[in-house]
Amino acid sequence: MKKFLALLLALCTVFALCACGQPAAAPAAASEAAPATAPETEGKKAPVIAYCAPVVGQAWWDHVQKGVEKWSEETGYEVIYKGPTDVDAAAQIQIMTDLINQGIDILCFSPVDPAACEPILKEAREKGIIVIGTEASTMENMDYDVEAFNNEGIGAFLMKNLAEQMGEEGEYVTMVGDLTNESNNNWADAAVKYQQEHYPNMTLVADKRVASNFDAEKAYSVVKELKQKYPNLKGILGTSSFDSPGAARAISEMGLTGKMFAISVALPSETSNYLEDGTLKGIALWDPAISARCQLNAALKLFNGEEIKDGTDLGETGYNSIKVEGKVLVGDAAIAITKDNYKDYNL
Repeated sequence: MKKFLALLLALCTVFALCACGQPAAAPAAASEAAPATAPETEGKKAPVIAYCAPVVGQAWWDHVQKGVEKWSEETGYEVIYKGPTDVDAAAQIQIMTDLINQGIDILCFSPVDPAACEPILKEAREKGIIVIGTEASTMENMDYDVEAFNNEGIGAFLMKNLAEQMGEEGEYVTMVGDLTNESNNNWADAAVKYQQEHYPNMTLVADKRVASNFDAEKAYSVVKELKQKYPNLKGILGTSSFDSPGAARAISEMGLTGKMFAISVALPSETSNYLEDGTLKGIALWDPAISARCQLNAALKLFNGEEIKDGTDLGETGYNSIKVEGKVLVGDAAIAITKDNYKDYNL
C-alpha cells in the first residue's frame, strides 16, 4: 500500500503539469424544450441546452445523467439529455442531428466515434451552436473539450500500477472500449510509450489492440481467449470502465489471483468485490458527472461572451484553475481507488 500511495503522489505531480452510484435504470431525461421560466443569461434569452452521451442505460453514463440533472436543478437551466441505447456511432449522430434541428444553442457531448461526428458538429457550429466535448481532445469541430487530466498522465498512471503488480516484467496486452474511441486509445498509447521507456522487461503482445465493446462480459471472454493464446500473459491494461471488472472476473475464475493482473478506469460499485478479495489492487477514476458539469459551465461562459484562458475556474473541484491546451481545457481531477478508500466514493 505504501507503494500505491507513493504512486498516487507521483500521479498528482504528473497531473499538476496539465491538468462511475450503483448501476440502475436511467433516470428520466430532462424536458426536451427549455421552459418559459428558465432564467435569462446576461440579458439574453435562456439557452436551449442539450447533452448527447455515447450510450444511456449503463452505470457510467447514468451517473453522468444524474450530474447533469442536478446541475439543471441548481442553475434553473433545462438540459435535454439523450444518447443511444447501445454504443452505436450512427445512432449517436442521428440523435445529434435531431437535436441540432430542434434549434438548440448549446451541445455538450462525448463521442462514440470522433471522426464520424466531425461533419454534424461542423454543421452545428455553422448554425452558431456552442459545442463542448469530453473525451474528444483531437476533434476540430468544437469550441472546447473538457478533460479531467491529460492523456500522458493517465497512461503513465495505469502503466505504473500494472508494472508494480507484475514486478516490472512479463507479457501484457492493452484493451480499449472500442477501437475508434479516441480517449481510450490515446491512454493506451501513452501507457505503452511509458512502458517502453521505463520497463524494458515487460512485453506488449497481441497482434492488435483488443476491444471490450464497453461490455464487461465481452472483456471477460476476451481475457479468457487471450490467456489461451498467450499462456504467459500476465497483465491487462484496460482503459474503459468495463475492462477491469470483466478481466478480474476471468482472472478469479481461472484461479490466477496474484499471478495475473488488471487495471483500468472503473467504477468502485462494479469492482468493490475484486478490490476486497485482492483480484484487483486498484483502479483509476475521475468523476465523469463533474466533467459534464464543467462542460455545461464552460458553455455558459461562452454563451455570455466570457473568455476562457489558463486559470479559468469552471466551478468544480479539480477544475478551479484549468490549463488551456489548444481546444482542450485540462483539469487536475484524477482519483486513485483502492481497497482502503473505495467506500468513500459513491460511484
